[in-house]
Amino acid sequence: MADPATETFTDVVCAFCGLGCDDLSVEVTGRDVRAIGAGGGALCPEAARLLRRRDVADPVPTRAGEAVSFEVAAAQAHVLLREARAPVIAGLGVDMAGAGALVDLAARFGGVLDHYASPGLFRNYAAAQRTGWLSVTLAEVRNRCDVLLVVGEDPTPQFGRLFERLYPEAPLFATGERRVIFLGGGPGDKARGQLRGAQVSHLSADDVVAALEAISGLLAGRTLSGEAYGGVPVAGLAEAAAALKGATYAVVTWNAATLGGGDSAEGDLIAIRATAIVDALNVTTRAGVFPLGGRDNIIGVNQLLLWRLGYPLRTAVRAGGAEHDSTLFATGAALEDADLMVWVSALRPEPPPRFAGKVIALAHPETVFETAPDVFIPVGTPGVDHAGTVFRMDSIVSLPLGALRVATLPSVAEAVRCIAEG
Repeated sequence: MADPATETFTDVVCAFCGLGCDDLSVEVTGRDVRAIGAGGGALCPEAARLLRRRDVADPVPTRAGEAVSFEVAAAQAHVLLREARAPVIAGLGVDMAGAGALVDLAARFGGVLDHYASPGLFRNYAAAQRTGWLSVTLAEVRNRCDVLLVVGEDPTPQFGRLFERLYPEAPLFATGERRVIFLGGGPGDKARGQLRGAQVSHLSADDVVAALEAISGLLAGRTLSGEAYGGVPVAGLAEAAAALKGATYAVVTWNAATLGGGDSAEGDLIAIRATAIVDALNVTTRAGVFPLGGRDNIIGVNQLLLWRLGYPLRTAVRAGGAEHDSTLFATGAALEDADLMVWVSALRPEPPPRFAGKVIALAHPETVFETAPDVFIPVGTPGVDHAGTVFRMDSIVSLPLGALRVATLPSVAEAVRCIAEG
């Protein structure tokens, strides 16, 4: 038998980090999938890793660790859901069709709905709820921003092509030299390489909140009495404030998922202080915030819940109604009172958190479990095994995903429908 021919797909959409890069080139030979490049620059390591598929046999569904048919696994999952007192539907790394099916599942059996990457999202919500904010889109940053303040650590480890996307060689409207100021961690080699056409500076800070407060004070016309704030000399803070105030279109960006370490309230404060800077700038010029996020379609899933339930993630569906509590219904807290976890992660092999109760896993076929789930149904990946839709991090653009190979695993939406039918 002749070897299968290799087909090259271009303009492939990457659904993983939230940037929504749509210029990837992918080679497919039979069922072997390999990303080979990106039209706008170097291929992101995360895209290369998560798009990679080898032509090997898929894992089979299991029940209590023993191989069973898909139908038997789905029937057992139905029984577990029907008998559950307090289920939690977590992970939620899915496309829009899968998210819709999971909301239907919650409506039928009850349960808390939360995405595994929601801590960063709710840090940003805390800032927006307390002060409001004026946010901008990726296209606005790309084409108009002349001064960008990056708060916290260099975000390129999480968003591999961020500065390539934000600072192209030929923006539509921004004129003159564009400037990027890093406040906190310094830019790595990748960031500097992508920003080679911009003026890059770094203000090393051991207390980013204090440094942001000092910049806000300078923008308000106050005089700083000390020599340094947050470990940053006043001269450096004054230069950054002057650059922001003199900008035609300033933008402040941060990755809330990595701010402050873990679930520290410091992350909330950084988002609030960054928003205050934008508020001060908008008195005399144009400025906006560009919060980073969007991992595994969290923005799309969150929007779907808002459309369907009127509440965002961290919402419980029960008795024909819905109730939202950003603390009580976070995955970790909700699992303390749960007897069943439905773990869903189709976009990457993200393992579920430890849980003593029953577990149903609709998961990426390469997922490694610490303990075998009560029911495991391997599912296909949107944008690899089947078509789908995801949302970009700025929530403005929905992106169509195409299938790169013939599917041998069900989508999350298909698996959930079979579970619901029993």
